[in-house]
Amino acid sequence: MLVSLTLVLVGTSLFVGLLPTITGNYSDQRFLVCAISWALLCLALGKLVIRPQQSPRMAHLLWLLPFVLVFLSGELYPATFRVEPLMFAFFFSGAFLYGSQLSGLKNFAVVVRQALTLIALLALIYGLIAVLNYGLALRDGNREVDTTVTWGFPNIRYWSHLATWLIPLFAIAQQSGSLSKLPLVRALLFLSGAIWWWMIFTTSARGSAVGLIVGSAVVIALFRRSSLGWLRVMGKQLLGGGFLWLVLTVLVPWLVFGSADLRELRVHSSGRLPLWQEAWEMSLVNFPFGLGPQSWLTHETITDAYRLSNPFAHPHNMYLLWAAEYGWVSLAALLIAVFGVCRSLVDVSARLNCSDSSDKVIVGLTASVVAAFTHAGVSAVFMAPASMLVGLLVLTLFSAHLSMTSEFSKGGEIFKLSTQRLRLSAGLLLVVCCLIGGFWMSEVWHYYEGNMLDRQTYQGQGAIYSPRFWSHGDFPRQ
Repeated sequence: MLVSLTLVLVGTSLFVGLLPTITGNYSDQRFLVCAISWALLCLALGKLVIRPQQSPRMAHLLWLLPFVLVFLSGELYPATFRVEPLMFAFFFSGAFLYGSQLSGLKNFAVVVRQALTLIALLALIYGLIAVLNYGLALRDGNREVDTTVTWGFPNIRYWSHLATWLIPLFAIAQQSGSLSKLPLVRALLFLSGAIWWWMIFTTSARGSAVGLIVGSAVVIALFRRSSLGWLRVMGKQLLGGGFLWLVLTVLVPWLVFGSADLRELRVHSSGRLPLWQEAWEMSLVNFPFGLGPQSWLTHETITDAYRLSNPFAHPHNMYLLWAAEYGWVSLAALLIAVFGVCRSLVDVSARLNCSDSSDKVIVGLTASVVAAFTHAGVSAVFMAPASMLVGLLVLTLFSAHLSMTSEFSKGGEIFKLSTQRLRLSAGLLLVVCCLIGGFWMSEVWHYYEGNMLDRQTYQGQGAIYSPRFWSHGDFPRQ
C-alpha cells in the first residue's frame, strides 16, 4: 500500500500535466490531497478499532495534538465556506498517525527503500522530460532556458516546493534504495539528483537552496558522523548538477546563440516585505487568536505598503499566515510539536552516533522535513496542493521512522489504554471523522463551484493559477 501511495502522490504531483483531468490540474490535486488526508486518518483510526493490540506506542503524537486542535478551533470563526481549517487538521494528523502505525510493519524498512527508489525514478522521468523541453527550446531559438526546464506547474515557485521535499530523498535512494546495489540503477539515481540540482541552479530557486542548506546543517549537527554518508552522496549529486548547469545552461546557449541568458539571482524579497508587514499587523489585531481562517482574503487592508502593492492570496510565509488567521497560539502550538519531534530526534541521533547502525534513512527524511519547513518561511509550501501531496508522503515516512527508532515515541502513559478503551475511543473518533469529513468534502466541492463563478469576473492580469485553496485574488466578489 505504501508503494502504491507513493506512486499516486508523487506521480500526480509531477505528471498531472500529462494525465487526463476532471476539474483541471490544480483542482484535481487539491481534491486528491483533501481526500487522501481524510482517508489516511480514517484508515489509521479504523486500524485501531480492528487491531488495537497491534498498534505501536505513539506518545510523540501528543506533542502534535495542540497544533491540530488550533486548526480545528478555526471552525468556530464565522465563515461562508469551511474548508481550510479541516484541510490542515486532516493533513498533519493523518500523516503522523498513519505513519506511526506503519512503523509496526515487519517489512517496513524494505518497503520504505522501495518507495524511495520509486520516488527517485519518477523524478528522473520528470527530469529527462525537462532536458527534452530544454532541447526543444534551443531548437526553437528560445534563450530563456529557466522557463522551459520546469514544466507541469503554474510557475517555478510551485515546482521548487517539490524540489525542497525530494532532493534530500534522492541521496537516500542512491545510498540505501532497494536497487542501489546495482551499478546501473545507482547511476540512474545519481542522474536524477544531478538533473534536479541543475534545475535549481538554472531557475535560481532561492527558497529551495536556503531550505536545503538549513536542512543539511541540522542533520550534520544532529547526526554528525552518521550523516556523512548521506552528505557525501548529496554532495556528488550537487556537483553533477553544477556540471550540467555549466554545460547546458552556460556553454551550449553560448555556442548556439553567442551568449547565455542566465536567470538573475535576486537578493531582494521580491515584494514580500509589504505582505509580511500586513500579516504581522493582522496578527496583532485580535492577539493572540487571529482574525479567522482565510481572513487574509477578506479583511480590510491595514498597512499602506500592502494597499499600494499587488494583491496576493497569501503573504508568502506560512507562519505569518497562520499567525494572522489562526493567531500566535498556532505558532506556540507548532513550537510544542517541534519540541516533541526534536526530543525524539536527539534520542535517535544519540543511538546512531554510538553504534554502527546502517539505517541512515532517518537522516535524509529529517533533512527533507527541515528544508520544507524552512522554505515555508518564504513560500506557501503547506498551501500549494502539489507540495502538500508530496509533503503528506514525506511526513508519513518521517513519522513512521521516528516511531520505529525513537524510544520516546514508545513511551507515554496517556496512550497506554486498555484494548477495550482504545477500541472504543478510536471508534468514536472514526465515526466523528467520517461524518465531519463527508460534510467537509461536500463543502470543498461547493467552494470549488464558487471559485468557478469568481473566474467569470476575474479582473487581474495574466492567467489564473489558483494561488490558494482555489482561485483568489483580483476578484470584485468576496
